[in-house]
Amino acid sequence: MSRHPDTRAAPDSFSREVERVLKDHGVTLTMGGEPTFIPLRPEGTEWNTGAMGPEKLGYARRFTARLIDEVYPGSLAMQVFGKWYPGESLPRWNLVTLCTTAGRALWSDTRRLHLDDTEVEGAGTGLQEFAHAVAEELGLAPFVLPAREAPEAGMGDEPVAHVLPLDWEDGRWRSEAWDFADTEAGRLQLLMGDSPAGLRLPLWSLPEDALRRALTVESEGGALSVFVPPLPWPAFRELIARIEGIARARNLHNLVFCGYLPGEYGDELLVYALAADPGVLEVNLPPTRDWAEYRRSLAAAFHAAEGTGMSALKLQLNGAVHGTGGGAHLAFGGMSKEANPFLEDPRRIASVLRYWQHHPALSYLFTGQYVGPGSQAPRVDEGPRHGLYELEVACEGLERLGPWPDGLLVDQFLRNLLTDSGGNTHRAEICFDKFANPSSANGSLGIIELRAFETLPSVDWMANVALFVRAVIARLIHEPFGVPLRRFGAALHDRYFLPAFLWQDFVEICDDLERVGLLFDPEWLRPVFEFRFPVVGSMPVGEGKLEIRQALESWPLMAEEAHGTATIRVVDNSTDRLQLRLDTAACRARGHLLVNGVKMPFADVGGEWICGLRYKCASAYPALHPHVGIQSPLLFEWVDETAGTVEAAWQYHYWNPFAPVYDGRPHDIAEAWRRREERWQPRVDLHGTRNDGIEARQAPEFNYTVDLRRQWTR
Repeated sequence: MSRHPDTRAAPDSFSREVERVLKDHGVTLTMGGEPTFIPLRPEGTEWNTGAMGPEKLGYARRFTARLIDEVYPGSLAMQVFGKWYPGESLPRWNLVTLCTTAGRALWSDTRRLHLDDTEVEGAGTGLQEFAHAVAEELGLAPFVLPAREAPEAGMGDEPVAHVLPLDWEDGRWRSEAWDFADTEAGRLQLLMGDSPAGLRLPLWSLPEDALRRALTVESEGGALSVFVPPLPWPAFRELIARIEGIARARNLHNLVFCGYLPGEYGDELLVYALAADPGVLEVNLPPTRDWAEYRRSLAAAFHAAEGTGMSALKLQLNGAVHGTGGGAHLAFGGMSKEANPFLEDPRRIASVLRYWQHHPALSYLFTGQYVGPGSQAPRVDEGPRHGLYELEVACEGLERLGPWPDGLLVDQFLRNLLTDSGGNTHRAEICFDKFANPSSANGSLGIIELRAFETLPSVDWMANVALFVRAVIARLIHEPFGVPLRRFGAALHDRYFLPAFLWQDFVEICDDLERVGLLFDPEWLRPVFEFRFPVVGSMPVGEGKLEIRQALESWPLMAEEAHGTATIRVVDNSTDRLQLRLDTAACRARGHLLVNGVKMPFADVGGEWICGLRYKCASAYPALHPHVGIQSPLLFEWVDETAGTVEAAWQYHYWNPFAPVYDGRPHDIAEAWRRREERWQPRVDLHGTRNDGIEARQAPEFNYTVDLRRQWTR
């Protein structure tokens, strides 16, 4: 029964109660997120597995244009450089929107920016004049010099960029004449590559005491690209203002800014970033002070995505509908290191670690379909056998630290425990990579990142999930959680890969919130549950019915393989898991269920009978157990106990029942639903036939789940 009669307005009221709890404890808890989007018709590697591609930057620019026009007027769009991963030729780009918080525009006329991926006519014209205009505006006219490509590039001898050595000292601009003594005739030749000229300057050939940063001007697809060197915030703000003045005076359009964000801008800038991530465009929401502000920021992202022809849904070939994948992580921290609620009381860190481990719903209910040790967000008890014990020791140590410990010490407590199976500290369910990590450029932000969350297709759904998590953290701040870690063992996957047990655990968390005065209605997230675990079929059983619902599955990691110059590990994705549920009326029917001739052993869970079913749904290589053939379609038969005959029979196809392949992805939701419905088919021809079946062969690890791969008929 719903705790609140108005489930639409109630989250706003509930959020005020959460903020009251935090305020009572003197805590400002910032939060951020990373929703991901894809085109309505995703094609190409960049929308499947690749991070970079020909279309993604164009989508990001159009997304940013709409964001500035409709939400953050007066902002500057700027392309900066993010992480550089092994095997990738360049660092991945981030397209950021820089908005001043004081109300003063940083860049007033968005129409002068190039926020598309279309080619611009007149490529390369006016570069020299523009570079000299900037230099004159800064009082540095004599120091502009042309830059050419290296002869090996085959680009001829014409300048491709113009360079102004540039720095800011004691409130004044300064430059100097560069002397490249090691190059032919002292000329500036760029390093070969595709990155901006500002990243290809041969700085090593300058004298030791020379200035080593510069503004560069070049053409990018005909657009006028300005590379901004590292500058403090006051200098950056002045430079951008002067460049806009030049653009206005000369009526220039199609400007692209790239390079480095300003340093030490504090709370004077709001930064909204779009990142190239494998298969998706990732939106890094700016940190907000409360949930209401977070929701507005999230809604702005969804609105801009929709206007750009992007979606938070991915339609699979077989009609399954999922989130876009990638990350939709939730991040929590403080306004500054001096106001970080987790450093203020390290027991709060231990409480988060303990509470999350106690409640698998927080790990599995809101993440993607693929979970477990090889996923993007494995739990600590899905890692090495010693991990849980060592985390208990770490939690006890954190609880004894006292207030305001050194953040680096906290990092040492956790960085070697919260990792994936390969030791990656970023790919952990609870990630401290951005808390106090000295090895990362943005590693000292005091942020705890919760990674077991996936993008959902609705702003309300995602916002309500974030509100629920914020309420849990508020509850832990109000009352630390010191219960020892639980030893789930095999029951972790056996029980909590099944939706019924996840919902049960989720309701227990809501009851715990209610105990401290925070009344979160579980029904607010019922649509999320139905989306994450859709019903794939149902059949009549006596006066009731059998319901088959999608469950979770863990795909095991395979052994290392050489892939070119890299070593990779893939997963065996050939298995699937379903939850079978007999409702209360069906429980009274005198009969039993056979799946592919195997009798299903149901367990009583709160008055309903539940059984998990694991089976081999497809072929894969590499994969475990080559002796097991594909077990789809699954034949479901309800056999009357007295007559011994089949009363009802249906067949579930994991894949296309009519052809070996599908003709591309579904064009829309309606076609996806049609494909899914076609995979559940009646078998009236089996009614009245006799099938004795065989007893299920159970394993010690499974009390609720039958692994069909281990069953056979004699």
